[in-house]
Amino acid sequence: MRITITMGSDQDIVLPVHYHHILQGFLYKNISDSDYREFLHQEGFSYQKRRFKLFTYSSLRGEFRLNKEKGDIIFKSPVALTVSSPLEPFITDLAETLMKAEELHLGSNRVELKSINVPKAVVFSEKVRIKMLSPVVAHTTEEVQGKKRTTYFSPWDTPFDSLILGNLQKKYWVLKGEYSKGELKVIPCDNRKDKFLKIIKYKDFIIKGYSGIYWLVGDPELMEIAYYTGLGSKNSQGFGCFEVED
Repeated sequence: MRITITMGSDQDIVLPVHYHHILQGFLYKNISDSDYREFLHQEGFSYQKRRFKLFTYSSLRGEFRLNKEKGDIIFKSPVALTVSSPLEPFITDLAETLMKAEELHLGSNRVELKSINVPKAVVFSEKVRIKMLSPVVAHTTEEVQGKKRTTYFSPWDTPFDSLILGNLQKKYWVLKGEYSKGELKVIPCDNRKDKFLKIIKYKDFIIKGYSGIYWLVGDPELMEIAYYTGLGSKNSQGFGCFEVED
């Protein structure tokens, strides 16, 4: 299930440039079921030693300007946020809580709900063109001399597709109790990878992801899993949300 939340304010909406953690906090805060909220936030769905929250969301969309001196991004009202998950109770609870709320806060900004829209359902084929609404992330982590080292890969790098597929297989197993026999490839529509690199500071961590437009080629069922849970990793931190272009 997927919704697009539009929020407005009678003033500009001012956020730090690296605001992903604020969006994540906004979503958790607006789940009314405290047990369910605690489960998603603290635990999630387990696959061996991994945990999956099974939701993703876009970057904020709207007219904005940057204040580089203060490190702020200043949005002109309104702004839109897309939230996606195969967990219908999560989306339903979120939507109902937002509609009932007397006031909402996005960071230090008081905002009001303008609308909640449910996009038209997508029918996936063996090749679809997508646009990232938040950067896609693929990485490996290894221990070197007692310290964890993370390596990020771009959609132009050879390991990227295998990392994406491996991530999707884990989510598939969590949702369906088995592995998919399908394959999936992510093909960039542009060869200027530096143009699409996004370096995001999430709390005290640096995350590298990629925006842009891509072809997904392969199993439609895996594409659907990616559509609702996010493509790649770190989805609940605001990465891997995409829309399908006509």
